[in-house]
Amino acid sequence: MLALQLTALALVAFYVIFRIIDQAESKKFLARFALVSVSCWMAEESCILFYKFYGYSLSWDVFLDQVPLLIILIWPVIIHSAWDLASQLLHPEHKFVPLVAGAIVCTDAALLEPVAVNAGLWSWNAPGIFHVPPIGILGWGYFAFCCTLMLQRAIRPNPSKGGALLLPLVSVIGTHLLLLVTWWGALRWVNTSANSMVTVGIVWIFSLALVYTILRRGTGRRVERKALLLRLPAALFVFLLLALNAEGSGLLVFYALAFVPPYLTLMVQQYGA
Repeated sequence: MLALQLTALALVAFYVIFRIIDQAESKKFLARFALVSVSCWMAEESCILFYKFYGYSLSWDVFLDQVPLLIILIWPVIIHSAWDLASQLLHPEHKFVPLVAGAIVCTDAALLEPVAVNAGLWSWNAPGIFHVPPIGILGWGYFAFCCTLMLQRAIRPNPSKGGALLLPLVSVIGTHLLLLVTWWGALRWVNTSANSMVTVGIVWIFSLALVYTILRRGTGRRVERKALLLRLPAALFVFLLLALNAEGSGLLVFYALAFVPPYLTLMVQQYGA
């Protein structure tokens, strides 16, 4: 567990250093990093205390009450990398950038959540996909959407003074509102385990459909190579975590592999451009 935590910390450090070195707006990036970290702690802490749907393993070394410190440092990397990718897929000022960033983070969660739960890093008190309820995956996307919405406002011409400081408040309240509407409006009434075999099949269908869409539209040629490469170390870390805990998890492995083809297709298009 200590080795995994140190590896994750090294990945965070690598991302931060790569983003600030020789960058004109490194101070703004670090300020956004701090704001997202604070927002993450507020969101996770309140979700754990209010809903009691999940909790972190005590094998984590440093906690800020209910939330491991490392989780708080990881979230800004997730948000910023998804924001960068969404901005390139659309346009930096496109109104749907927050929505696409949230969808990207939902995809990240769909991969990471089952792998992390299988490894015992945290656990859920509700059924779902490989012991992860859908509301848990959607929560990632909701938080990313709310954070990116405020970050987008901060980079507009002549942003309001102190507007960025509203990021923690808006992201936390927005996440809770979306979670409550989704839970009581839909997921509360279908709170059951998903068939793993069917889940794997559906995910592979979506994966292959996404590959087809990327090939048809040439999506990889619109994305900077750096944005793709910066997401690679974290993805490799997830698959390392899966490999270390893969015994008796054949279906989970096959499920996780479905997330690889779209990324490889983007990379092939990028290097073939």
